[in-house]
Amino acid sequence: MNTKLTFAGAAALALLPLGALADGLALTGGVAATAAFDTDDGLTHAENTIEAYIEAELNGFHGGIWIGSLYQDPDDDAEIELSLGYGGDISDRLGYDVTATGYYLNNGGYQSYDIAFELSMALSDRSEGMLGLTWDPDADTIETTLGLEHALNDRITLAGEIGHSEADDNIFGEIGISYALNDATAVELLYEDADDESGTLSLTVSYDFDLLGG
Repeated sequence: MNTKLTFAGAAALALLPLGALADGLALTGGVAATAAFDTDDGLTHAENTIEAYIEAELNGFHGGIWIGSLYQDPDDDAEIELSLGYGGDISDRLGYDVTATGYYLNNGGYQSYDIAFELSMALSDRSEGMLGLTWDPDADTIETTLGLEHALNDRITLAGEIGHSEADDNIFGEIGISYALNDATAVELLYEDADDESGTLSLTVSYDFDLLGG
């Protein structure tokens, strides 16, 4: 399965130029920069990271690559995720998505993979709830998450999530607020905490763009 995931992710990217000929293909990308601070003892600077992604979607199928920098890691400079999945609508209010993701380090190579299922529900014109189940086949464990997102207006969005990791019997959560500067650029303030980690407050500036379709 590890090899299949590698080939699937690579194939999804390699086929992007050919897929551009297909009607309905959407190709998107984005970059983001984050500064994170430890909240246990004031606001101590924890890390700075940069990430980028590119994703293709066609008739519900989607595949992509995400690359994120690692802060002061002695062995690796970046982590890489290759994903392939499918999503759609069950009804006017319900949607679903199933995605397989492989995780790699630029020097360390393949690390693991998981299969995630997400069920989303429109609670109102401005609110959406999410239930996520992520299975790690290597460890045979499941991570469960519940999320809620609410748009206060066209620019400001509140979002929160709480989850449980079966692997280490850990409860974690996050809450954040984002502000859209324009159609492509946004600023987000996010607080994250977990049973086995100190709280983190991060500030992220992101830029997302359409490369094709959209």
